[in-house]
Amino acid sequence: MINVITCTLCLTHDCTLRCRYCYAGRKFSHSMSRETAERAIDIVFTEAKRTNSGADISFFGGEPLMEWELLKHCYNYAKEHATSLIVPPRFSITTNGTLLTKERLSWLAERDFLIGLSIDGNAAMHNSNRCYPDGSGSHAEVAKALALVESSPSLRSQAICVVTPNNVRHLSDSLEWLTSHYSGTISFNIDYWSNWRDEDFELLCEQYSRVAQSVLQSYRDGKPIKLRNIDDKITTHLHAESGNCLRCRIGEREIAVSADGNFFPCSRLVGNGDAPEFNFGNVTDGIDRARQQYIISMRGCATPECKVCSLRNRCLNSCGCTNHAASGKLNEVSPFLCCSEKLFIRTADKLAADLYNKRNHSFMTRFYGDSSKNCAK
Repeated sequence: MINVITCTLCLTHDCTLRCRYCYAGRKFSHSMSRETAERAIDIVFTEAKRTNSGADISFFGGEPLMEWELLKHCYNYAKEHATSLIVPPRFSITTNGTLLTKERLSWLAERDFLIGLSIDGNAAMHNSNRCYPDGSGSHAEVAKALALVESSPSLRSQAICVVTPNNVRHLSDSLEWLTSHYSGTISFNIDYWSNWRDEDFELLCEQYSRVAQSVLQSYRDGKPIKLRNIDDKITTHLHAESGNCLRCRIGEREIAVSADGNFFPCSRLVGNGDAPEFNFGNVTDGIDRARQQYIISMRGCATPECKVCSLRNRCLNSCGCTNHAASGKLNEVSPFLCCSEKLFIRTADKLAADLYNKRNHSFMTRFYGDSSKNCAK
């Protein structure tokens, strides 16, 4: 398996929604120029060739579908200039779905885009945060986009559900709603920017227990739910000997490009695109190697408790953007991150142990490849 450099192009600061938890900076009408996008792609391809790596191009915002013609231009430019890469580039987009049409979806599917659709579960959960500028909820429109995605069986996709203190009470009901409308991968993304009080965490524990029961029953029924939060933790157990497979590589193999062409180590750290703290170059001057190395040196985990924790190789403790959101520092774990990761790991382990001990066919096939093998636990 070759290494991959991911380039996230933040095509615009504008958006059709005004989500209450958005970390992508203020929303205003300012988009990336074609020249900026082309220079960014050139630099990323140069980095890929220099390091003998592959390249992934991801489109982000704001809402990237507001710049549909620019997105198509970037795709065509990347395909035209990728001839010297060791493998063809892969493409993805994260969208709120409000501008997704059948025609656009067909175009993306034909080019094998991975589509991340942001939909926070059922109407009650989604409309708690994902609102239009006038404050009205967007669930009805985004649900139509989800139906379009579900009607395209060859499409690579995932539903992204952001969990916050003010919507967590709807989590288990939202999983039920999502799985009744969508058969693809679901990801619960915890909002680490929010202030999670003790009572909020207790509610998360209660809701996640119900989620786990739904996932367990889905395996028993032979129709397993594809929930990344549980699947990833099971995978970290099966491959624990390889070290932390969730290890963060921001600043090294991730380059997020703001609309103005400034480089950041992760799309979650771009904001308005003008903050100097994490900037390490731009499309005009290239990568500032000294700044890049400084950011790389600051990542990881310096929290003493993590160094002796038995779960350290299965935890998000080294994720720079998650740490920064929760603790304000790239390499320090917050108490909430620690507690939530322990919750997710132990829940996944309990579920997996039950399914393994019963040699559940769907579970064994999915994680071990062959349910007839006598795999070690």
